[in-house]
Amino acid sequence: MPSGQMKNLLYKLALPIFAPSPEKDPVISVTGHPLDDRKSLARILRKHHVLGASVLLASHEDETLVLTRSLKTGQVPDENTMYRVASITKTATAMVTLRLCAEGLISLDSPVSLYLPDCCSDIDLKDVTLRHLLSHTSGLSDPADLVRLLEEGAPFRQAVAGRRVAEPGKSFRYSNLGFGLVGCVLESVTGKAVSEVFYEYLFRPLGMNATLEGCSLRKETIMPVVRVFPYHADRMLRLTELGKKPVGSPDPLRHYGYTAGSMYTDIRSLRKMIGCVMDGGRGLPGSETIRQMTCQHASYGAVSPALSYGLGLLIIQDPSISAERVLGHQGFAYGCADGAFWDEESGWIMIILNGGCSEARDGRLGLCNRDMLRYAFGKEIPGWVISKQSEAYEIG
Repeated sequence: MPSGQMKNLLYKLALPIFAPSPEKDPVISVTGHPLDDRKSLARILRKHHVLGASVLLASHEDETLVLTRSLKTGQVPDENTMYRVASITKTATAMVTLRLCAEGLISLDSPVSLYLPDCCSDIDLKDVTLRHLLSHTSGLSDPADLVRLLEEGAPFRQAVAGRRVAEPGKSFRYSNLGFGLVGCVLESVTGKAVSEVFYEYLFRPLGMNATLEGCSLRKETIMPVVRVFPYHADRMLRLTELGKKPVGSPDPLRHYGYTAGSMYTDIRSLRKMIGCVMDGGRGLPGSETIRQMTCQHASYGAVSPALSYGLGLLIIQDPSISAERVLGHQGFAYGCADGAFWDEESGWIMIILNGGCSEARDGRLGLCNRDMLRYAFGKEIPGWVISKQSEAYEIG
């Protein structure tokens, strides 16, 4: 994955030469509202080398589901295909956490040391709250060997040790470890496995087809992911090593590997989830707490001036995308570059899930997500609205 301006530049220069190219028109089906500008969508998919994708566009009145294929990988999704949505999981984590807050089981502004086992003497977590963890302002950095620690079942204290690089609440630093610790808190206060907590507090109430346990799914239903650059056809991944193991019983010392990026779901279920946040939590008890997610808690700063962060939500303020705020999340992992966003004023939605995509970025925003947002909110969905207005005028 490219990081830093120079690496990102080199990645973008090499991508057209070495990455597998989709066919001229990779779209295989369009269900719902017809596409007004199918050519522009196909152009974006080719430009970013998107492999096997599901795309959902929606206004208040209309919706379209677009499925694309990849000749290179042979992957063809359907509307029930399950995707590991990587960091979009963080939005789900914030929703579950806020529901527990509404029930009085936890507080956003109490030290997490109150909830985590054997944590009272851990200086690295001193004064860190759930609000800090959910807004990436905990001051914790990710250890380089985080994946290894998770796979080996090391306790969270080992991952946290020495990772405090700033005082809590002082600055923004994206931390998968921090979001992972939220899972430990959820298990500690409920006495249930984190997968069960998500099912009880989010998946079942919203009617989502989703899980934190990829191993519980039939493999053929999961979209495999492969990096488009460097591309290796034999490295397609359906389940991570951690995902191959069931969550099992609650283990608040070691279950910090699920709530940062391990959710599997289909695209319509994902729409239900972000639709719930859009509606202020309607459909979930404790909806007043969900509204806190959309308040800005931190800024990305100079690296991405147009980006800020709420609680489990990315906030985009970029006039080239929309005159209003755009909220949602993106997910990068093992080659995918997923995105689930909505325009705050219009309520328009754009979701893209895929089995491989360019990981190039504009600051911290994926270029594919940026271009898809410009297409959806600047061209495609406005065309639907104009058509309806013209029809109404003619009938009138």
